[in-house]
Amino acid sequence: MKRKVCLWLVCAMLFTCFGGLISQEARGYVAIGEEEPQEGSESEISKEPLQQEESTLLPPKVVWSFGVSLTALYARENKLVNRQNLLPEDFVPSDLVKMTVKRATSAAVYMERMAAEALEEMFNAAKEEGYTLYLKSGYRSFGTQKTTYDNRLRNNDGKDDGVVAYPGSSEHQTGLACDILNADYAGRPRMTTDFSETAEAQWMKENCASFGFILRYPQDKMEITGIIFEPWHFRYVGKDVAGYIMRNELTLEEFTDQWQMAVAEFRGQGGDIDEQIAYELEKSQKGPESYVMEIYGEDGDAEVSLSF
Repeated sequence: MKRKVCLWLVCAMLFTCFGGLISQEARGYVAIGEEEPQEGSESEISKEPLQQEESTLLPPKVVWSFGVSLTALYARENKLVNRQNLLPEDFVPSDLVKMTVKRATSAAVYMERMAAEALEEMFNAAKEEGYTLYLKSGYRSFGTQKTTYDNRLRNNDGKDDGVVAYPGSSEHQTGLACDILNADYAGRPRMTTDFSETAEAQWMKENCASFGFILRYPQDKMEITGIIFEPWHFRYVGKDVAGYIMRNELTLEEFTDQWQMAVAEFRGQGGDIDEQIAYELEKSQKGPESYVMEIYGEDGDAEVSLSF
């Protein structure tokens, strides 16, 4: 009889101890060893359902319909630099970094950070597909460009043949442009246009936009760019702009004319540039909007899908 009484007492004690712990764990918001929050305390979990933060901006009344967002178009990496759009003599990129990829020169090469990171990704992707790329040059100061240009004129009877960019018109001064070769051409004294026939040049032309680069001086476009065909010269403009340019086989000059005409039309319809950019930025921070679609399979069951 005494054994039964003791056994019942032990069971009751165990149930009291562990029952409380189990009930707290079952709630999912009170850890073992912590006191249950009192009603009305700051630590009490709200019983109200969480609501998503609503957008503070309404969609602009005038729709921006060009194939690239205004945010990308007005980004600093999309700046057009040429003979008609010169950089000042004292312009130096704000965030130059030393390149660590394979180089076709013993000298250190520097590029703007955003372009440098994208270029490293492109070099790694090329290597994974069996292509080894070599960086020939990146950032070049105004002074260096002037010396190179003057030497070209001196050796060419004073004629500007489009081989060397005029000081201030060189994209190398932006820190966003670079010259890239393969192992064979990296060891040659001069860069020549037949580099375009190599597997590496063709791979870069086909894939550069995926990393935010464009082939800046395409073949048969010298009358537009003022620069001869350079299959080794790539310029960072960001993925959205690069994709549009390479898909449509444009130069940066042609692309700039297109989007500036689109901006003029947008403004003429009452569009507000600042309002549109603010809307685009907020929308990108929220992520893609989703809505529920009912899709019925052959078995008659409904599946819920998110459509983006």
